[in-house]
Amino acid sequence: MNTLTSTQAAYLAGLIDGDGSIIAQIVKRKDYKLKFQIRVSVLIVQKKKRIHFLHQFQQEIGAGTVRDRGDGIAEFSIIGVNTMHPFLKQIQPFLRIKKKQANLIIQILEQLPLTKDSPEKFLDLCKLSDQVSNLNDSTNRPNTSDIVKTFFEDLGLIKK
Repeated sequence: MNTLTSTQAAYLAGLIDGDGSIIAQIVKRKDYKLKFQIRVSVLIVQKKKRIHFLHQFQQEIGAGTVRDRGDGIAEFSIIGVNTMHPFLKQIQPFLRIKKKQANLIIQILEQLPLTKDSPEKFLDLCKLSDQVSNLNDSTNRPNTSDIVKTFFEDLGLIKK
């Protein structure tokens, strides 16, 4: 992850505010102790004919992947704790529309190490993930904090 100039950070924040998304998802993971993961990501989409700009952003940031979705759209994504936290900390001061999402995800990322052996703390972060999804007007979420809560209750990890 590269350190961005303030001009780069401001530009990328504006681009994400307009053509991007800041996302938190609750994902089932059989190989995880609590059987769920909170996946965080930033996405920027452009028409495929402008994919070269996405490659340029990838190079400037020093992280992320670019892919052709196959539908005339190209997508740049940054996924994961180790890159998302430093990236969001750099662009957060310049965000306007998606500042709340960035603040919530920064909060999730900073508290995530505390959840390894605590279903209750993990559930609290799932509730923050729900808030991010609500700010994004997300409608197709298979996993929510309520699903995780019921799962944890059924396993006896938390009290009903």
